[in-house]
Amino acid sequence: MQTLIRLNNTISLQALSDALDDRGILYRVDNAGMNALMPLPDIMDMRVFVDDEDMPAALQIVRDLGMEDER
Repeated sequence: MQTLIRLNNTISLQALSDALDDRGILYRVDNAGMNALMPLPDIMDMRVFVDDEDMPAALQIVRDLGMEDER
């Protein structure tokens, strides 16, 4: 798995998760619970991972959602 994006906003994470689910792309989120407890940008960012073969489609979703600046 590769890192798709780092987020510090749970609303963005939910939007991305919904879009990945809709496309059938499997993903993993690290630090979602820690970010809720300690929302420290860059230190406790939530990290979204996808499989290598899903990366191009997942990157397109990130672009479509306007999240490329958050990468």
